[in-house]
Formats: sequence, structure tokens, C-alpha cells
Amino acid sequence: MKQQIEQWQQKWQALPPNDQRALGLLSLFVGGMFIVFGLFKPAQGFFDDARTEAEQSRNLVHWIETQRPQLARVQLPSGGDNAQAQGTLLQRVTAAAENHRVTIKRFEPEGNGRIRLWIDEARYQDLQPWLNNLLQQQFVIRSVSVDALSEEGMVSARLTLER
Repeated sequence: MKQQIEQWQQKWQALPPNDQRALGLLSLFVGGMFIVFGLFKPAQGFFDDARTEAEQSRNLVHWIETQRPQLARVQLPSGGDNAQAQGTLLQRVTAAAENHRVTIKRFEPEGNGRIRLWIDEARYQDLQPWLNNLLQQQFVIRSVSVDALSEEGMVSARLTLER
């Protein structure tokens, strides 16, 4: 490394004074261009992008704040599992049934947002918490018919649910 520096110094000393001055000015110009286009412009672009993104975020927060009254009027499912809050009507009902050990024998969709279910044999201790869970998920029970079976604690049920 030291040899290379000495070689460059020898080459510099060998140049005429006008060439040294021109090379010095060219070095200053290239150095200035590097500072401007290699450091300042990218930094300025970064800060401009950050400023634009911050302004967009402020606008989004303002929009959300203006929409808060409409969002408050939308009824969201309260309680329950997040997995149960997602999916189709049938998926949510069957997932809740599996969690409460209730076996749905038959189901029949009745248009958009309504389903009819038949449960042949279920323990009442399992059926009742399942129905409570559905109510917590904002389901509406349109009709329900529960019949006791010969075995103690066992019931059969027919119900219509609506979302």
C-alpha cells in the first residue's frame, strides 16, 4: 500500500503545474458530485418519502377518526374464538358444535344467512352451552324444538339459525 502511494506521489510530481491544478479541480468537482448525488440526493429522497408516508398516515388516521361513528354502529361478534368469528355460517356453526361435542345430524340452508339444523342425540349439558355460544356470536335462533329422549339427559333438537 505504501508503495502505491509513493508511486502516485511520483506521478503527481511528474505532472506539469497546470495539469496538477486541472487534476485538483477535477478531483474537487468529482468529489462534489459524489457528495451531492451520492449522499445528499438519496438522503433527501429518503426524507421526502418519509414525509409523504407520514402525511398519508395522518390522513388515514383522520379518515378513521371520521369513520368511528359508523364503525361503532356496526355490531361485531362479542366473545367467542377468533376462528369461530371467521368463515361461512355453516363453518362457524359446525366449529362451535365440535367445540361443545354436539353432532349435527343434518343441515339445510334456507337462503342467505339462515340455516336449519337437526340434532338427533346430544347431551343437554352440551347442547345448552353450544346454544349460548351461538348467541354470543350474534346468531339469532329463529326457532328451536328440543325433545327429551328415553335415555336420561339426552335430547334431540331442531333449530333454525340466522346471522
